[in-house]
Amino acid sequence: MLLGIDVGGTFTDAVLLDNGAVTVKSNGEAQVLAQAKVPTTHEDVLQCLLAALDAVLPQVEHAAKRLERVVISSTIVTNALTEHKLDPVFLAVITGPGMNIQGHVPVTPYYLSGYVDHRGKITAQIDWTKHRDLLNKQGSGICAVSGKFAVRDPQLEFQAEHELTKCGYKKVFLGSELSGELNFVRRTNSAYFAAQVYTLFQKFSQRITRALTERGIAAPVHILKADGGTLPLEVALQQPVEAVFTGPAASVLGIEALAAPKVNSISLDVGGTTTDIAFWEQGLPLMAKRGAVINGYPTAVRSFHMRSIGIGGDSRIHKLPDGSYQVGPEREGPAAAVGGIAPTLSDALIVAGFVSFGDPVRSKQALSSLGGQPEQEAGKIVASACRTIQATIEEMLEEWAKQPVYTVDDVIKGTEFVPSQLIGVGGGAPGLIKALGEVMGLPVDIPLGAMVANAIGAAVARPTLSAGLRADTTDNYYIIPESGRRERLPRRFNKAVAEELLTSWLREQTAAWQLPDQETELISYEHFNTVHGYYDTGDIYSLRMQLKPGILHKVQGREVDF
Repeated sequence: MLLGIDVGGTFTDAVLLDNGAVTVKSNGEAQVLAQAKVPTTHEDVLQCLLAALDAVLPQVEHAAKRLERVVISSTIVTNALTEHKLDPVFLAVITGPGMNIQGHVPVTPYYLSGYVDHRGKITAQIDWTKHRDLLNKQGSGICAVSGKFAVRDPQLEFQAEHELTKCGYKKVFLGSELSGELNFVRRTNSAYFAAQVYTLFQKFSQRITRALTERGIAAPVHILKADGGTLPLEVALQQPVEAVFTGPAASVLGIEALAAPKVNSISLDVGGTTTDIAFWEQGLPLMAKRGAVINGYPTAVRSFHMRSIGIGGDSRIHKLPDGSYQVGPEREGPAAAVGGIAPTLSDALIVAGFVSFGDPVRSKQALSSLGGQPEQEAGKIVASACRTIQATIEEMLEEWAKQPVYTVDDVIKGTEFVPSQLIGVGGGAPGLIKALGEVMGLPVDIPLGAMVANAIGAAVARPTLSAGLRADTTDNYYIIPESGRRERLPRRFNKAVAEELLTSWLREQTAAWQLPDQETELISYEHFNTVHGYYDTGDIYSLRMQLKPGILHKVQGREVDF
């Protein structure tokens, strides 16, 4: 059996699925054996994890011992970033001459001397006599270091890590170890956000481990990644930035498993705190072509083309001086309809007639506190939420249309994306997406199993891993930045040999992490000639490969009143 758990901002969902070996139906769809939904306890995540396990495990005999794998997804890290709840961390950069990245990264960085050139040669060492202010200052906590062209030689990053550790920093994230991509700004932001979320993610991981141990679960534990693959928990701790969009990725995989759309679609996962938006084409989710954007800053995190915004069923309602409303991004708490003390978006949806649950009288009373007629105020609130979501969708459509053209197919067909329907999952979807569909003039589909789609997506996610390789035949070396490996080239080097070397390393890692052997895919490739004195002197190869992500099974969803 497979266990998927999604720890959301409002609810924690859990599902048990058959493993596909025995009980998969003849139509190829796995069955949901048990499912549960419990409130997320932010003050003690262990409590809601245990509650979810206690709700789902007894539904299947000897479930704890029969589990083959546990996959966790969570919006906790995403929500913390969206709501700006995490403290800034120290960031040191090695930019070399003539580059200032101020404004392109979330904080003012500390500039270290030293430089690695575009060929991967150290042309200037770090002059530590210029940085006595840093060395004499006692650091603490987590920090990040990123060097321009460090993916071609990370030695200066290693030196900086050593000195910062001596200064008292407990952990230092290096840009070159998190991504083999050349884009310095994206790599730097990845390292920064990894450092910023590390402590939160570490505590969350410890609670996961404790909860599973207390319920006698010994199966391997994986964390969902932003690109829809999974990593073993101990590996994810070294790459916590990959956990930033695990909740949104889970909803995408859940939709793929339950009801992959046949037409161009926009999916929206509406939780209590956030709404996660993704695009679909030909039954598959679109991938971000250059990496995820976190709080407006581009990163090298491979992810779906998606966006998380701070609007959910439990969002706080702000009445503005002109009588209009702002919804979110803060979470107020449960709706007044179910015992909350203040009006939320869910209360407005109830009064406006888009959804029915709890006590509608309490919702009306809560909205009355805002002034005016509850029905009119509810309409304004829902309209405001829909406008914000629609504006975000339009930004995403514009962003997609401006993506660089990479293939002949892109040239012929263009990159414009025209949606034909909306797909809603998550507890808040039936009300909010119905309202949004009316505003946008698009039909709405809520698939069977939508209430626990994230947990289903987590349960069926494939393990994955990506890495890059750069080779320079003039200098006769290749490097795999994620491994720190720099080796001499074998004879008769070409693209095929490069793919063999990188595939071999990926399979070494899968064996070390006890992952199943699966298909690899090439996700990017560049080849350049080096020229000196009008003559070709060699070649530079840059490529990235990964274990192919996706889902293990299609799933037959079922609804249960929670």
